[in-house]
Amino acid sequence: MSIRLGFIGLGVMGGPMCRNLVRRSGVPVTAFDLNAEALDACEADQAGSAAEVARRSDIVFLSLPAAPHVESVVLNDVLPNARPGQIVVDLSTSPVELAQRLAAMLAGESLTFLDAPVARTRQAAVDGTLSITVGAPSTDAFARVEPYLRCMATEVRHCGPPGAGALIKLLNNLVVFETVVALAEAVTLARRTGLVGDDTLFDALGAGSAASFVLDNHGRKALLPNTHPRGAFPAAYMRKDIGYVLDLAEQTGVRLPAGNLAHDLLGDACEQGHAEAYHTVVVRVIEQQR
Repeated sequence: MSIRLGFIGLGVMGGPMCRNLVRRSGVPVTAFDLNAEALDACEADQAGSAAEVARRSDIVFLSLPAAPHVESVVLNDVLPNARPGQIVVDLSTSPVELAQRLAAMLAGESLTFLDAPVARTRQAAVDGTLSITVGAPSTDAFARVEPYLRCMATEVRHCGPPGAGALIKLLNNLVVFETVVALAEAVTLARRTGLVGDDTLFDALGAGSAASFVLDNHGRKALLPNTHPRGAFPAAYMRKDIGYVLDLAEQTGVRLPAGNLAHDLLGDACEQGHAEAYHTVVVRVIEQQR
C-alpha cells in the first residue's frame, strides 16, 4: 500500500513546500490550512481539519507560525487521531525544549517526532532548494523521512537527536540577523557621511572579507533599496526566534550580548509598526537613533 503524506500549515513557506511535495513525491498528499485560499492553491487533496490530516496520513508535516501552534496541533489534533508507527515532522522553527518534549511524548505512544526546520528564503521554498536541519531519534527514522524532505530541499542534514535540528536553525537565524544588524549599521553610517554610494559600499564589502550570503541577499535586495516588503520573513517572526535563542541561553547559563541587542532592536521595530515587514526593516530603527 502506498504511503500517505499529510501537510498542516500552508503559509509563506508551507504553501510552496506542500506544492513541491505534491509534485515530486509521487505519493498522495492531504493538506489543511485555516486559510481557504491557501488550501485551494496547495495542489494537495484537501482536508476539513488538521485532525483529518492526521487520520489520513502516515507521515504528517507541520509548517506553523510558532511554538504554541505546533504544540496545540500535535496534542489536540495529531495525538488523538494517531496510529502506532506514525511519524510527525515539524518543519517550523520551534524551541529546542519543545522538540525534545514532543519527541519523548510521542515515543511513549509508539509514534516518532522529528524536528526539521527549514532555512533559506521564500524563493528557495518555491524552487525546492531549502536547507533542512533534522533532529531525529535514529538514523532509521531520518532515512524514512529524508526522501520527502528532498522534495523540498537540496540540503538535508541529520544533525543529531531530537532538538538538534531546532538548535541549528535557531543559531542560523541568530547569525543571520546579527549580520543584518551589522550591515544596517554600516549602510546607515555610510549614508550619513555621504562619502560613498550604496552600490560602491556593497560592491566593496562583497569583494572583501565581509562577503556573505546575507550581504548578497538581505543586503543587496532589501537594505540597499531600503525596501522591506510584507509577505517575507517578518520582524515579528525573527523576534520570536531570537527570543527562543535567548531562552535557551538563559537555561544553559550563556550570555549573548549581541543576541539581546538584536532582540531589543526587533522589539523597537515591531513597536514602531513594522512587525509584518521583512526583518531587514531594523535599519529604520537604526536610522532614527542619535
